[in-house]
Amino acid sequence: MSDLPAHLLARNRHRRESGTALLMALFVIFLLSVALALLAVSLQIRMRLVREDAQTVILSSLADAAVAEAVANLAQSAFYSGSPAHDFGDGRIESRVEPVSPGLFEVTATATYAGRKRAVAAEVFRAPGVARVRRWRRLPGVTAGGRLPGPSGPRTPASPTGRSAAPRSPGDGRS
Repeated sequence: MSDLPAHLLARNRHRRESGTALLMALFVIFLLSVALALLAVSLQIRMRLVREDAQTVILSSLADAAVAEAVANLAQSAFYSGSPAHDFGDGRIESRVEPVSPGLFEVTATATYAGRKRAVAAEVFRAPGVARVRRWRRLPGVTAGGRLPGPSGPRTPASPTGRSAAPRSPGDGRS
């Protein structure tokens, strides 16, 4: 057997057991810290998504306000051409009004908030003292740091679904 006395053997075994317990405790702490780090990253991503959703809602509301402002001014005067960019709440709005035909106007409204832009186009019917939105759509191509699409090519009024409102023949297959 061993040449060591029994009390030394017991002490040696106790040291090995305490070393194993320390190693297990460190491993559990490591696993717990990894789980907490993953939870923190997940919460950070969710908070960013919630913030972006809130900014999108505010941006949509600002764009709607710019259209409403233009429609109200258009109801007062058929010669209204739009508003330059100005502060509105925490954002900025602007509008441009172009006559399409007698009593029909194209309103392009732009909203800016938190470094993002949104543009919408509305087809507005105007009679003396009254203006009504006939069609409304969000304009593509406006991104977080983007610019409004410039006038390129013919513009056809669009429906709220974003489809072209160009004339259709009965059998053209479009729905």
